[in-house]
Amino acid sequence: MSEKRLNNTIFLMYLVTENYCRKHNLSTADFLRLDEKYAILNYVAECPDIFDCLTNSEMVEEVEQYVSQA
Repeated sequence: MSEKRLNNTIFLMYLVTENYCRKHNLSTADFLRLDEKYAILNYVAECPDIFDCLTNSEMVEEVEQYVSQA
């Protein structure tokens, strides 16, 4: 993975975390506990192209669908 793509993926992981926390009124620590159970950030890292073109609310919806199917 190129450095540019890696940086973009890390930024997407940050955006997903922030948007999900904001929508569900969670602390980062709460989100990380949820991530331990559902591997949300790993999902983002494996599929960054999915998240790259999504709005903030669409990112949250994508994560919510992923968690509901896990």
